Amino acid sequence: MSLFSTDPNELERRKKVWTAISDLWLDTELQAYDLDDIAGVLAESGYTDKELHHIYLYEVAPAVYTHLLTAVSPVWAGFDPEGLCPEIVRSLKKRTAFHKLMLKLRKKLMTYATKELWRQITKKVHALRKKISNPEIDHTKRTRIDCWLNSALKNNE
Repeated sequence: MSLFSTDPNELERRKKVWTAISDLWLDTELQAYDLDDIAGVLAESGYTDKELHHIYLYEVAPAVYTHLLTAVSPVWAGFDPEGLCPEIVRSLKKRTAFHKLMLKLRKKLMTYATKELWRQITKKVHALRKKISNPEIDHTKRTRIDCWLNSALKNNE
């Protein structure tokens, strides 16, 4: 599956997703609100579950997984999108069949520390998409992410 496109609009859309997903590899303990924020970005991205999983596993993970393999991680506060995104693009452009095979073999190594977080985030993405697509929801019991999504949607109008 090759989902990569050099279309500038697609790259901008992708950068938001890359940056959000990269937070899973920070050397900090992510809180529930962090996961909510990541899920919000992914839910709004328009990518399917399969596409998001591909981006997580074959685009972001190869670029950032080594940060958690070092004794002292060089990244704590967040990956700089100005460095992360060009690195991912370079990696995607030069991928060979051998490189793709090596990524498949390294899958567990690249995601050992993020697999459970990814599972939680995908559940949150499903819940958000369900809320967005179901107008009959009782909005009197709104969560933090509901407020965030509504604010984000209003800012985009």
